[in-house]
Amino acid sequence: MIVFTSDIDWAPEEVIADTINLFEFYGVRCTFFSTHHSIELTKCNKNLFETGIHPNFNPILNGQSDKRAVDIVDEIMDIHPEAQGVRSHSMLQSTELLQMFTDKKLLYDANHFLPYQSGLKPIKLWTGLVRIPYNWEDDVHWAYGYSFDDSGMNLEDEDLVVFAFSPIHIYLNTENKYRYNEAKRHYQDAKALLEFRNTEVVGTRDLLISLLSYCKHNNLTTRKLADIANEFLLKSNGGI
Repeated sequence: MIVFTSDIDWAPEEVIADTINLFEFYGVRCTFFSTHHSIELTKCNKNLFETGIHPNFNPILNGQSDKRAVDIVDEIMDIHPEAQGVRSHSMLQSTELLQMFTDKKLLYDANHFLPYQSGLKPIKLWTGLVRIPYNWEDDVHWAYGYSFDDSGMNLEDEDLVVFAFSPIHIYLNTENKYRYNEAKRHYQDAKALLEFRNTEVVGTRDLLISLLSYCKHNNLTTRKLADIANEFLLKSNGGI
């Protein structure tokens, strides 16, 4: 089963809208993990999209914040009270954080990354959270030095194939770290970012479009992560 996720990572509204428009055009579902208030996420089609939280605990680790982890989670949950899932920025996790996510009544966590591994399945953690791993990420793909001509994933895998795309890399059609490093000083200026869009080789945007087209033309049913978590719990509890 092919699943799409996206960490919005403080992207400007035009960049987020660009990603949403691609998924809407192909009628493919996506789970967004949000760092901040976004009008585009607020008004998006809830049949296709869900919004989880993407809290950033790094400032605590770096000694740049006096906030507690719970304060950071509360702030983003106030923006997205409907959120059922969490993926921390930088995938930061701990036993204490997992318990806090459960205490906040979140349904699932998507912090476990297994690059290119097959056979992914949800599991239930000791806190009651459903853990849904993922196995592909755009910046990791180029970190390995892989071409975007192919995702390297078996799209016919009966188990989960969970992609993580970032709106900024979709917008830039990023193919390597050098393009992103050059462009990111204009991170909040969508018009300026367009000047850095990759049109020379196959990149992140091209690969996403090919995957979305594959799903549409093969009439594949895609899922939001909350749907997967709920279906898993139903089966685990003896449902059908």
